[in-house]
Amino acid sequence: MRKIFLIIGISVAVSSCKKWLDVNKNPNTATSDVPTADMRLAPLISQFSDCYESSGTRASFLTQQIAVVYPASNAATNNNWNLTRWYSNTSSANWPWQCWYVNTAVNVDPLITAAQKVEAWHYIGAAKVIKGWGFGTLADFYGMLPYDEFAMASTYTPKFDDGEYIQGKILPLLDEAIADLKKTQGPAAPLLSKADILNNGSVDKWIRLAYGLKARFLLHTSKKGSFNAQAVLDALANAPQTDDQSSIRQYVDEGPTVTSTAKEALQYSNTGTTVRFTKLYIDYLTNNYQGAPTGANNMRDPRMDSILPRMQVDTGWLFTKGMDMTSDLPKTGPSNPAYNSSTNKFANGDSVYIPLRKNPYAPTAGQRVLSTGSWYTKRDAKGLLLTNAEMRFIEAEVKFRQGDANGALTAYKAGIRSHMNLLGILPAKTEQFLQSTSVVQSAANLTLSHIMIQKYIALSFSVETWADMRRNNYCADGSGVYNLATGVYKGYQRPSHVYIEGYPAPTDYPRRFAVASYEINFNIDQVLKANPNAAKPAYLSEPVWWDKP
Repeated sequence: MRKIFLIIGISVAVSSCKKWLDVNKNPNTATSDVPTADMRLAPLISQFSDCYESSGTRASFLTQQIAVVYPASNAATNNNWNLTRWYSNTSSANWPWQCWYVNTAVNVDPLITAAQKVEAWHYIGAAKVIKGWGFGTLADFYGMLPYDEFAMASTYTPKFDDGEYIQGKILPLLDEAIADLKKTQGPAAPLLSKADILNNGSVDKWIRLAYGLKARFLLHTSKKGSFNAQAVLDALANAPQTDDQSSIRQYVDEGPTVTSTAKEALQYSNTGTTVRFTKLYIDYLTNNYQGAPTGANNMRDPRMDSILPRMQVDTGWLFTKGMDMTSDLPKTGPSNPAYNSSTNKFANGDSVYIPLRKNPYAPTAGQRVLSTGSWYTKRDAKGLLLTNAEMRFIEAEVKFRQGDANGALTAYKAGIRSHMNLLGILPAKTEQFLQSTSVVQSAANLTLSHIMIQKYIALSFSVETWADMRRNNYCADGSGVYNLATGVYKGYQRPSHVYIEGYPAPTDYPRRFAVASYEINFNIDQVLKANPNAAKPAYLSEPVWWDKP
């Protein structure tokens, strides 16, 4: 990784010795000094979005939000199928690592340097937010990674730093970012709106994003004796309070014939036509789990129509069936069925597991709709990077832990309302659902499980869901044994085809991703120095620093 950038740097340095290049620099050629801050920010946001959301897709296989059709021809090497059995190999771990280090992180400091020249403090603040966000997220994802030495051009084999050390670095960095964002920009500084493709130039939203990230990272330490609940609430007080203060990436649908994937939603690209929803995910959305709120005034969750794909059948519309990850199905199925339009039939019965991508893209009159798709996987979907809904569920959890049941109930309902608003559910329908017995109505009846399962729904395809599940021990009791009565994530169990080499004991759960192959192949000494088990299967079930008391 380092060698590539060192060679580029030498090339630029040697070329710049030629006098004529000093007066004829091409502004469209990327060198270390030509691009201005506003030229750098949009690509930085775009590349980070890919890193962050692609991490979320991978984590969603582990959290059993999604599964995949059986890859009969290459099951042993298919990354997505392996992730459904909790096996993150060095290949499936590669993209978030590469997208962060090669495409994003190395471009943060050059942006800051360019911005300093014109006192573009808002650009500096945004860059620091992304740096803290990326390193914090991937430290939780992998457990350890290079931080101090990652940008040293002379270091071919950077040392690995533990996630706890990295969090100690990024929290002050986020404070620096907030201070920079509050500064008045210099007279020659470009407006943030010129390049901000995430928050449209809103400095206030960037500040709230930084505080929201602080709340998120501080919450990760809920298992530790040093956990500071009040610090989380203090950060939340300055984080998004309304939906329009959320940081959401809006993707663009350029039509079915456009071959470029540059503008389309990451989850549209990442899930393709082979990904399916699981039974667990649908059970949560339909309140079909032990201890779910219920009563005389139950109501179907309005989000089902937006989230769950449906297929047109003779009797109307059929919702997708969810894959049961505890059954034998994932071992050899389901198949990816082929549809024959001339006979109006599928090749096999696995058509009930409906793809998440809309098909056909633009149905004509009389044409059968094979899938309505999902709100999350539309080509022009929204990337929910940090939302008011998440903040409200964090508030609900913290207040519940503090014993403030009434405050927790209010925040729990606010989180559901916020998520429904993001999905475009009509306000009247939302309020009707929130007043039904399908939602907890009494503070005395609210449990941590109710809060976290609703957050699980609201943070679909988010890497944060995996952090939450690890912190709350999945559906296990204090000894690590599956316990439906006391477990938080009701019904979450080991998959039938679990990667037994990495999870030999029934108390073993996915706790971290494998180290990327680049580091295993070219930096193994530093990897093993940081963790001697890093090349062993059992490494995957080894808790990261905040995932243990």
